[in-house]
Amino acid sequence: MNRIPSLKVDFLKRLDYDILCLQEMRLKTHVDVCELNKMWNTAHSIISIGEDSSDGVGIFFKKDAVNIIKRRDIIPGRLLLVDCCYYGQRLRIINVYNAPERTKKIQLLKKLKYLLEIGFNIILCGDFNIVTEATDRISKVEFRELRESKLLVKVCKEAALRDLYRHLHPHTVHYTRFDSHIYA
Repeated sequence: MNRIPSLKVDFLKRLDYDILCLQEMRLKTHVDVCELNKMWNTAHSIISIGEDSSDGVGIFFKKDAVNIIKRRDIIPGRLLLVDCCYYGQRLRIINVYNAPERTKKIQLLKKLKYLLEIGFNIILCGDFNIVTEATDRISKVEFRELRESKLLVKVCKEAALRDLYRHLHPHTVHYTRFDSHIYA
């Protein structure tokens, strides 16, 4: 790997976190994954790569206080599940990088629904590529709740999950990525 990924890894290692979930990792081969793991060398890292150049999700632990029980690449590079014991607490961590195509979004959400049916704590994170509320974007176009938006809300509600950012900032209009074509 060249110097740029090394700088990014150094930056991430300095952040204050326990568990870090990344999407759009853009790793193309298992050699890339091995090189990243060598640079990471902080503790455990679980990475899933896919076919598309933007695919790739990873779950990184800062401390070694984790015991990986199960790892499943549900959709390689898009949907990664890790069951683990972290500081004695059993967790299921699911990292999502949803495709931009509607049919693929809905397929992923249908798979996700069954992954959330478990008897221990869940951390669900990622890039869903779905807007569920008008306050999740800034746009001149009026917000419409799409089929995939309704499905994501339903899946999370049935699993008693809530959006932590929205819980902490209920009225803040915010986005994490800006698209100059649609101003969202």
